[in-house]
Formats: sequence, C-alpha cells, structure tokens
Amino acid sequence: MSVLHAATTAPVTRVQIARYAGAVGDFNPIHLDDAFATQAGLPSVIAHGPLTLALVVDQIVAQVGPGALRSFDARLRAPVFPGDELTLVPAGDGLEVRNANDTVVASVTLDLKSE
Repeated sequence: MSVLHAATTAPVTRVQIARYAGAVGDFNPIHLDDAFATQAGLPSVIAHGPLTLALVVDQIVAQVGPGALRSFDARLRAPVFPGDELTLVPAGDGLEVRNANDTVVASVTLDLKSE
C-alpha cells in the first residue's frame, strides 16, 4: 500500500483511557484500576480496544484524507498500555500496528478510494 507511510502516535496516556471510559461508559477495572490489572497478570491497566483503533484511524486519515478511507477492518492482537507509542507499518493491503517492543498489537486491512 504505497499511499501510506510509517507513522507513530503520541504515547497513550492514562487520561486518554479514563476519558474514553467515561465517553463510552465502559468502566471495566482492567482499564482503570492498576491493582485489578496486576491481579489479572498484566503490568498495568490496558487501553480499550476501540480507543486503540481510533488512534490508528486518526493516523490513517491524517495521511490519506477524510474522504479516502472506504473501509477499515482490524484484528486486535495484544494489549496496549499507558506510555505505548503505536507505529503503523504498511503491510500488504493494510498495515500492522506495533508497540515499541515491536509487538504487533493490531492488524488492519484497508480499502482506500483511488485518486
């Protein structure tokens, strides 16, 4: 997909996660309570999957424009933690979303309008 180039988001913040929880009404403690998250075997709270995908879509639209994205299909593969910067890497007919450890956190397939 030659239209897209690698791009990295700003670090995901706890404030973003908390605001997203409030906006969508998802107060699952895995997203908000460190003690709960560590009891579940995680190093800290995790971002909501749809929040992760919204950050990805923002990066895509910044590159191709708001009218160019016809469809977006994603598969979440690993949790995103506060402080993670997400790097979008073009791959095949879409992209991979990787964290700083090079773990693929999401795979995305895109359908973009031809110019």
